[in-house]
Amino acid sequence: MHTIDSVRRNDDSNEAVVICDGEYFRITVHDLDNLEVEDGSLIDDETFEYLEEAAERLSCIKKAFDFLSYGDLSEKQLRDKLTRKFDKNLSADVSALFVERGYIDDLKLAEKYVETFYEFKNMGFSRIRAELFRRGISRENIDLALEKYEDEDQSERVEEFVRKKYDVSRLNDVNYRRKVYAGAIRAGFAGSDISDFLRNFESEY
Repeated sequence: MHTIDSVRRNDDSNEAVVICDGEYFRITVHDLDNLEVEDGSLIDDETFEYLEEAAERLSCIKKAFDFLSYGDLSEKQLRDKLTRKFDKNLSADVSALFVERGYIDDLKLAEKYVETFYEFKNMGFSRIRAELFRRGISRENIDLALEKYEDEDQSERVEEFVRKKYDVSRLNDVNYRRKVYAGAIRAGFAGSDISDFLRNFESEY
């Protein structure tokens, strides 16, 4: 058996400190209510294990808030960060909890990234998809975030990219055109849109 030496509850912070066998455990008030212990209570090994798990869970939750204080994260990004310190299943549970409570919204995060990459960084669709996927956004949320842009004509965006990154006076050089084409592909633009621009440029100049 194990002895509860002391219980200190703080409803304002929604936390409690339980001292058991001389060891400190910081847990949520909810978990304290589940334990139903007070100063001097005796608990069995199973209850002691619950106390340990409750303390680890609260520690994981606090670390999750700490990570999010530095900037938005997808559910997968948060889970991966937590897994470096905590059990894989606990990390997944806490990440899912943060989604459930609205601290993480992968679709809103995807929409935010898409706006930045599309409007301000002038990336093509395939590059945007790769960037969002790398950040742990699901394909479904990527598709939803890109929907509002997919019917837009990309020719002006391709031209803006080329004029900003390359010397258009050299586009009559076949090798240089290949370099421009490859660069635009890396930026995420479709090959057909790049070819259209190059053909139109040739016909205009």
